[in-house]
Amino acid sequence: MSNRLTRLFTEPLIQFLIIGAAIYAAYALYGTPEEDFRDTQIIVDSNRINAYISEWEARWNRPPTRQEIDGLIQQFVREDILYRQAVAMGLNEDDPITRRRMAQKLEYLTSDLAMMVQPDEGELEAYFEENQALYRQPDRITFSQVFFDPDSREESTLDDAAEALAQLQADGVPDAQSMQVGDQLMLQSDFISATETDVARQMGSGFAESVMKLDAGQWHGPVLSGYGVHLVYVFEHQVPPAAVLEEVRPLVLENWHIQQVDKFNAGFLESLKKQYEIVIDEIPAERILASPDETSTVNETTEDPAS
Repeated sequence: MSNRLTRLFTEPLIQFLIIGAAIYAAYALYGTPEEDFRDTQIIVDSNRINAYISEWEARWNRPPTRQEIDGLIQQFVREDILYRQAVAMGLNEDDPITRRRMAQKLEYLTSDLAMMVQPDEGELEAYFEENQALYRQPDRITFSQVFFDPDSREESTLDDAAEALAQLQADGVPDAQSMQVGDQLMLQSDFISATETDVARQMGSGFAESVMKLDAGQWHGPVLSGYGVHLVYVFEHQVPPAAVLEEVRPLVLENWHIQQVDKFNAGFLESLKKQYEIVIDEIPAERILASPDETSTVNETTEDPAS
């Protein structure tokens, strides 16, 4: 019997209904219908007071004093009075800030509830297999470089680099003397166990992408960057093994939850849309920019066929 109930509660439709019911229950408990704004009674009940005390304890690691809790209560009373008066005056009508905040509040509520859903047996494993590349550690590379400055060498830069490359390839593994060729660069010449991001941070993304493709144990060049021309010797290129689920399970579960929240919010919105008739007036074409495809189509249709 328990297994049957467990399978029942893991069905997506049942989960959707449960989360939807929780949203409406929360609305019934904490939401305030517009008719309530005509009520002159403001109630600060024990549930709200206990919630204030719990929030205070969580933030300050101690219970509040009577004066502190009185301050929180008076702050709520002030906000509630002003909020009711603002609604009574119609200040909430067609206000983009209020509308956006209320929509965000509902999205936060649905997201929190969706985060409570746990993956079925095998579901997290399947998600990990589909996205395994995201969890693999980045490749790392160890290399040294010599630099040729086009600002000082001008047209001879590539020829000078080619001549130096031939000599460096003949010498083999670089040493202190061979690294003296080239020009001074106010950046590091040696990178040890660096990721592509590490290299890009110093040398630019184009240079980093090119270097990560080079074979180890030899000189390469010319490799270009925004600074100029480089000759590169790769000592080692480390390719980490594939990620193992047990080593990254917390991160995988977090990402799976984010995906579920996105799916649930999209489905929840679509279900709400069915309750409304959505009417959108025609968009004035003269007041918006045409997309590239539209511009191309217009040009083709207006072009003189005889031209």
